[in-house]
Amino acid sequence: MRYAVSNWIYGDEPLERTFSQLRRFGYDGVEIKGEPDYYDPVEVRRLSREYGIPVTSIAGWVPWPTESRDLAHPDPLVRERAVVYFSRCVDFAFAVGAEIVIVVPAAVPRLVPMGFSDDPEVWPQLVEAEWRLAVESVQRAADYARRRRVTLAIEPVNRFETFLVTTAAQALQFLDQVGSAAVKIHLDTFHMNIEEADPAGTIRLVGSRLASMHVSDSNRLAVGEGHTDFRALLRALGEVGFGGPLVLEPLPPVPNAFVAARLQRLADLRDTYAEVSLQRLKELERSLRQPVS
Repeated sequence: MRYAVSNWIYGDEPLERTFSQLRRFGYDGVEIKGEPDYYDPVEVRRLSREYGIPVTSIAGWVPWPTESRDLAHPDPLVRERAVVYFSRCVDFAFAVGAEIVIVVPAAVPRLVPMGFSDDPEVWPQLVEAEWRLAVESVQRAADYARRRRVTLAIEPVNRFETFLVTTAAQALQFLDQVGSAAVKIHLDTFHMNIEEADPAGTIRLVGSRLASMHVSDSNRLAVGEGHTDFRALLRALGEVGFGGPLVLEPLPPVPNAFVAARLQRLADLRDTYAEVSLQRLKELERSLRQPVS
């Protein structure tokens, strides 16, 4: 299994320190936040070569109310800017050697469709309309990604952070409607803990359409600090032939994840989470390879 860490959990930490720490901990890769204007691809490639840490993926960054990255927004100008943003993420991925760009179809945490109504007849119509718009937007972005040989990975996000694609079953339906071989699924153990009754079964359901996966425990802390059954998840990943990347994304126990990523006083804790999570997952992998007596 290949393991990486998503660098957004380190906030504004210098990228070289992240590469250095991940090599020290024994990681195989790094995921970089989808901010193409913030990073110099030449510098990223230099660090990747120097530390032997490839860039596995680019995490599309769609924080609401940043409308310009909302693929489902009813305003066509907003959607156009969102498609351009994800196309630039594809260019960034191509430039640094990453194969995957993670895509959330609607901004996070936008919890209702635009033109919100609590009318039980109107609400489904608004959701369906934005779903169709998101499908069309991803189709356009996917056509560009295909030419760059980059995969877009749709991430289901729990219902408390988005309203559009919240489960793996919905993500599969979304993929079928997009209809592009350049689009797969990205799962996240934290969101699965909320939305999926059987996370291991969810992995089997997604199967070969799984492109990448974010990993933290049920409480978003380090692996082993919550109640997620990682042994069952690793077994299911092996059954579907998934070799990674598993991208660690543990966060300190602070209500706002984006604030947690920027708090300097938590830097050592983030390092600890990254280090012990990898140790525990590799130990579980070893135990699964041992023959049953």
